Amino acid sequence: GVGDYISGSDNDLNAPSYDVDRIGQILQQCRFGTSNTTFSNINYLKDWQATKSNILQSISSAFSGADSNDISYFYFSGHGSRLESTSYICPADMTSFVDSVISVGELEAALSAIPGTKVVFLDSCYSGGFIGKTMDEIIISKEELKSFNDEVINVFLQTQSKGLLTTNQYKVLTSCHYYQECWEIQPEEGDPFGVFTMAFCEGCGYYGSYPADTNLDNMVSLQEAYLYVKDWVFSYRISQDVQVYPNNSTFTIV
Repeated sequence: GVGDYISGSDNDLNAPSYDVDRIGQILQQCRFGTSNTTFSNINYLKDWQATKSNILQSISSAFSGADSNDISYFYFSGHGSRLESTSYICPADMTSFVDSVISVGELEAALSAIPGTKVVFLDSCYSGGFIGKTMDEIIISKEELKSFNDEVINVFLQTQSKGLLTTNQYKVLTSCHYYQECWEIQPEEGDPFGVFTMAFCEGCGYYGSYPADTNLDNMVSLQEAYLYVKDWVFSYRISQDVQVYPNNSTFTIV
């Protein structure tokens, strides 16, 4: 998660480092199957640690022992952007040069090298202003702009349609739709939070209960998480439409 960007405080966000801890707590609490299997490894990169090279290298190293039966999770909270027809997540060391950010294609290539199922959570929005003085060079009109999060899902979908991935390899939950920003909130008391991440965490055991588990089977499916987050965000009257792939998935994520 990146809240503190190396390029300067104008780009900074308040919530990501706290959101990483919240997601970490959720993952640490997870118990899967009759044997109560836990995650074998949970790695964190925060703020200046989360450079482009560190993120990509950590994907490779953290999941190096995975096999076709394993499930690997990737979570990112920070800025997202779009240049021409390509979407990006923005690591701590982003600059005005496009090769400093991580394209959806680069992320998919890194994840596709890992055997097994990949669960991807992205709490990012499109943004032009964080580029700074070069903003005018890369920003495009709203009429041309597709959402960062739609692009994430489309890349995974297109890759699957080409036969490069098995149909069940990716489970994706992202924070917003096109023409939208995703929001973070600073409450009067307590730490800041990303709306998407807090909604997910609250539904999946952050406060001890699991309200996202609507069928009461002691598991939260991808679809249950999606519906809970969607309704939670709507309750804040925030124009931020959560996206999911695939639809109606019963795959257990928590």
